[in-house]
Amino acid sequence: MKIYDKDMYNKQEEMRNVIIVVVAFLVGFFVGYMANSFTSAKEENKIENDLNNVTASIHRTYDSLS
Repeated sequence: MKIYDKDMYNKQEEMRNVIIVVVAFLVGFFVGYMANSFTSAKEENKIENDLNNVTASIHRTYDSLS
């Protein structure tokens, strides 16, 4: 579709630019959210493993003292 009206063309280009910026923001936000959730899950697993190791060590020490 050809647009010969300069004002309509400028408005169309402005709307196109706004849509591009909004889509880029939403994609970046979603990717950041997903990356953060994966990092949080890894950290939680590491903390849980460390806690289990410390608990096992305490039990072994207590058993050896008994």
